[in-house]
Amino acid sequence: MLVGKTRSVRTRVALILFATFAITILGILLAVAGSIAGLWAWPPEPSSNLGVGLGFLAGAIVLIEMMILPRKWLRGRRLGPVRIWMWFHVWLGLICLPVVLIHAGFGFGGPLTTVTLALFLLVTLSGIWGLLMQQWLPEKLLSQIPDETVTSQINFVGEYHAAEAVRIVEALIIAPPESESAEPIVVGPPAKELLAFRDELLLPYLRAGNQSRSPLSSQAESTQRFFRLRGVVPEAAASSVDRLRELADLRRQWDSQAQVHFWLHNWLLLHLPLSVAMTGLMLLHAVRALKYW
Repeated sequence: MLVGKTRSVRTRVALILFATFAITILGILLAVAGSIAGLWAWPPEPSSNLGVGLGFLAGAIVLIEMMILPRKWLRGRRLGPVRIWMWFHVWLGLICLPVVLIHAGFGFGGPLTTVTLALFLLVTLSGIWGLLMQQWLPEKLLSQIPDETVTSQINFVGEYHAAEAVRIVEALIIAPPESESAEPIVVGPPAKELLAFRDELLLPYLRAGNQSRSPLSSQAESTQRFFRLRGVVPEAAASSVDRLRELADLRRQWDSQAQVHFWLHNWLLLHLPLSVAMTGLMLLHAVRALKYW
């Protein structure tokens, strides 16, 4: 979004961090240059003409930034692509950082200004963190989870695969009803072990994933368990055991997918409420500051 998708993940992350640092330093250097030219004192005071002007500028940027919320709520309206809105949201957020720092005189004031500035810094850091996650995690999904599914439907599909696992094992340990003389493919102790494996390890894992605490959640442990199970059952059941292993592997991929989606979106749980709180305190700070200016 900020640096395009044609570059490598490492390059995009480096460019985002560089842009953040460069914009902040450039803004500070411009303020220093103005003080050298005699336009204002250094360090600036929040109540000075420069400080007040930067305060108005920061407030305007924050209000523009917060317009992204109603834009997302009105996705069906012709208000321009969300991608363009986000592009401006990111750049304005980075520009606002040196503006606020210079406005505050690189320090904290009273309780209200201290909390407002702290919230602003947390909002900025969480936004940068979210932007970095958006560069790395989608690539991880594509490269490591080829069989991605809808995250909210993982447990539903897990139940479907659990039902398939039940049918597979029953077909191995129960004789076909159409033939009275035929015997099951797996009988005796191997059948008991297969049934126990299904009920105690596989089904709980397919239905609940990592929450089941099944050893199948570990790739190495799963490989060992299925290798042992494949050696116990007859060769005629080998393909069915391989299919059971495929189902477990799919569930493991989806558990990883759920973790990736959590980290891809959880920063919003911090960024959004902090943004709303910071905006409210900023408006209160502006009213009180202008009252005594």
